[in-house]
Amino acid sequence: MGQYKPLQVAIVGCGNISRAYGASLSKRPDQVEVIGAYDLDQDKATSYVSEFGGQIYPSLEALLDDEKVEAVVNLTIHTAHAEVTAAALNAGKHVHVEKPLATNREDGQMVVDLAEAKGLRLSASPFTFLGEGQQTVLKAVQSGLVGPILTAYAEMNWARIERWHPNPAPFYQKGVGPMLDVGVYALTFLTSVLGVVKNVQGYAQICQPQRKTKAGQAYQVTTPDQITGFLHFESGITARLTASFLGFSKQVGVEFHGRNGSIYISSSHDFDAIVEVHTLDDEWKTIPYIATPFRGVEWGRAVFQLADSIRMGVPQRCTGQQANHVLEICLSILDSAEENSALIPIKSTFELPIPAY
Repeated sequence: MGQYKPLQVAIVGCGNISRAYGASLSKRPDQVEVIGAYDLDQDKATSYVSEFGGQIYPSLEALLDDEKVEAVVNLTIHTAHAEVTAAALNAGKHVHVEKPLATNREDGQMVVDLAEAKGLRLSASPFTFLGEGQQTVLKAVQSGLVGPILTAYAEMNWARIERWHPNPAPFYQKGVGPMLDVGVYALTFLTSVLGVVKNVQGYAQICQPQRKTKAGQAYQVTTPDQITGFLHFESGITARLTASFLGFSKQVGVEFHGRNGSIYISSSHDFDAIVEVHTLDDEWKTIPYIATPFRGVEWGRAVFQLADSIRMGVPQRCTGQQANHVLEICLSILDSAEENSALIPIKSTFELPIPAY
């Protein structure tokens, strides 16, 4: 890595998560150079640029008109993801977009098709399946450590995000919610290990319809804050996922249960999550990592990998196709919950990302 001219990128959306991206991207200037930023709130763009460098673009159009910008990192609010991604692709820019890819099936498929038609790279979060802990699980599963996998359980219990998030209300509205905001981490991990999902069922409810921000401003919850989804994979494997903005649960990991034992990872997103195995003849034991793990989440990893794929022609691991598949799964779980937990078929597909080990 780093054997090429750095990919020149611009940030669109300088909100809460942009600081994590900025800090991470600045650590590998040999791969990625952030040359500017834009936000509807110019004060946020000014703050971002003052900390991480680059120019302030007066408008999205000005950013997209800049020939120096090769790729856009789309960190806008959920509801703007598809629109901004499409605008960037139409301007001839590669894109990495934060999750979710879109808030509806039509827009998700639209940006995937647009990237393909334009011959551009579309990278999408979550990228956390690239973590050393997550890749350790993948290697353990693929090596047959516990035999063929029969079922999996995943937990994304995020408690009440209004306790820390400066602007939580949009996350409780239709088109977002815990499944699309955090359930996608576990779903992307599950699909990167187990493959394509064939159909789903869902159960969901609004447990706490009235919430307050840290400043005491009340808002209404209009999308389920507690969701359970059941996944049926093409391979015949089944899995269960819980995504919640409610309880303070100790369960935030993923379990894979095979014919000869079980594999557990303490987090679907932290790169240094603990990985353990329990065979039929032994107790829980820690599995060594495939490599020294990054502590927490390396937020720039997908953008670094995007740069490698563009400059060196290596396979792209975080793809729009997989993100679109995960988006359809999320929306179908919610649809199923509204239809008495009917079985909903999944139409999209994707190619498994190659292992990072």
